[in-house]
Amino acid sequence: MNKTEIENMVYNNIVSRKHDAEHQADVRYYKALQNADFEAIDKAIRAAIIEKAKVEFDGGDASAFNEKIKKLKDKRSKILKSMNMTLDDIRPQYSCKICKDTGFVGNTRCSCFQNAVTKALFENSNLSQNMTRTFKDFNVNLYDDVKFAKNLLTLGENIVKEGGKFRSSLILLQGKVGVGKTFFLECLSNELLQVGVAVVFMPAFELSQRLLEWHLGTLEEKNVLQQVFVDCDVLVIDDLGTEPIYQNVTAEYLQNIIDIRIMKNKLTIISTNLTSEDFLTRYGDRLNSRIYMSDNALKLEINNSDLRTKKK
Repeated sequence: MNKTEIENMVYNNIVSRKHDAEHQADVRYYKALQNADFEAIDKAIRAAIIEKAKVEFDGGDASAFNEKIKKLKDKRSKILKSMNMTLDDIRPQYSCKICKDTGFVGNTRCSCFQNAVTKALFENSNLSQNMTRTFKDFNVNLYDDVKFAKNLLTLGENIVKEGGKFRSSLILLQGKVGVGKTFFLECLSNELLQVGVAVVFMPAFELSQRLLEWHLGTLEEKNVLQQVFVDCDVLVIDDLGTEPIYQNVTAEYLQNIIDIRIMKNKLTIISTNLTSEDFLTRYGDRLNSRIYMSDNALKLEINNSDLRTKKK
């Protein structure tokens, strides 16, 4: 899902909770109305409130009604207590007391709405719970080429500033194992999530399994997987080249995903340990041409010693 779809899903969930809270309150209220004493006092309160409003509208002094209404409400509370109920039982119990499950305070999103969007974005991202690093953890001094590391960090920061947009629809990070490709993509993904961009982080092995599911699945399952790969704002594919290859599935479906995302001007970032020659041998001419030869692709090679051996 993209950000708009996630926001709509969250909003619909909030509104659904609102309707459910109000329905449950109505059920309990009508149950209370079966008690004749409660029904009578409830009507008396409503009549007194209406009469007070009429007096106020005519410009009269309605202060005398305040004490009357208070006494009636106190009596109502006692009647409810005799029924093992309270006033809260006949009022909607909203999940959020601030916005009363509307999602908004005035024209501003309530914190419950924003927190739910943030949570949904992370759940949609496919990032594991321990993948929490951001650009604050990105130490350029650990890289052999500090200038390149600074440029890489600036690239990531610019993508975040632009809300997941970039002049190219495809970015390819090449480099040997341990040079920091996955680390950078983890940092970038979390930074994008913090500004509300819908990211999907897909390790290549899992990608291959999902593509096979797409190939073999029902129409409904295919639609769900299309949402995962095509509709997200930014798709990150990590370690391409380490996954099993399924004939007539892996390269073909990956090609289709990339083509659609380029057409929709949606950013896809791929990391791989493969050289261009290895990539051509593994995936064939079409995918190689799309990724390595396309004007829509920015290709960056990280030449670095193993970051895992360095002190962070």
